[in-house]
Amino acid sequence: MKVVLFGAGEAGKNILAQSKYEVVAVIDNNMEIQGKQLFGSPVISLDTYIKLYREYRILISTYRIDEIKEQLYQNGIFDFSIAPELYEDKQVLRDDTIAHGNWIHYLTALCDKPGMKVLEVGSRNVTGDTFRDKFKNASYVGFDYYPGENVDVVGDAHRLSSYFQERFDLIFSSAVFEHLALPWMVSIEIIKLLKMGGYVFLETHYSYSSHERPWHFFQYSENALDILFPEKFGMRCVKKGCSNLIEGRFSIDASDYLQGRRVPGLYCHSEYLGQKFMETATSHLDWTEISLEDVRKGTEYPRQSGG
Repeated sequence: MKVVLFGAGEAGKNILAQSKYEVVAVIDNNMEIQGKQLFGSPVISLDTYIKLYREYRILISTYRIDEIKEQLYQNGIFDFSIAPELYEDKQVLRDDTIAHGNWIHYLTALCDKPGMKVLEVGSRNVTGDTFRDKFKNASYVGFDYYPGENVDVVGDAHRLSSYFQERFDLIFSSAVFEHLALPWMVSIEIIKLLKMGGYVFLETHYSYSSHERPWHFFQYSENALDILFPEKFGMRCVKKGCSNLIEGRFSIDASDYLQGRRVPGLYCHSEYLGQKFMETATSHLDWTEISLEDVRKGTEYPRQSGG
């Protein structure tokens, strides 16, 4: 996609250096750098853009978003975007193979095979989209709290293992864990039902609007999902990440010092894929046996500047 960046400062330079876009020019209000080159792209004025580059979409590449938007509006330019890099958090893991919209294809390639058993937790058709047909070769079972279309077994996920005598090669859920009152109990129930070498996949919400209240309890980072399946319980993280970046901004209803401030690092979805590598006795699948050392994976809480 060919674009024109608006902003030749540090943020714009970082975006240009990533070579994610085909940048034909860079608009900047600083007349001293207009006419120069920035990573091979000419730096131009907004007037030059209007005369020569109007066919290309503007991508705002400076943190002075409101100021630039107002300038564009005043010049009759309403079709533009904000560079997503301005809202990204580079420390948040991303994995496109299991990202929202992709994960079902990854799971079917992994587990849709003759002889494999697949359990979906939260399978009831509430959105018009179900996954049974994606598993044409494996044996699929749909589990949900309520009966309905695409549900084979009705029950409470907090007692999941009590409904089955068999074990599964894959247990997965989508948009379920945010509605579980005691998710740490459900993670143990899933572990009990996994075959050795079996997989668990979860997609839930990291940042999302309140919904299905009062049963909307938690939001998860990719690291939070990882903690629910510790190595001490015989689980190993294969992949994890977040997807669907959100452009965040505090509203005028927020505290005075927050109003209008940009909120970076918001991702709608978080994803986790784990694999069972060790059998753990049921008597030891007990969260009171888990310490901070068991889940911190060598990390430390970040020190505050000057702390």
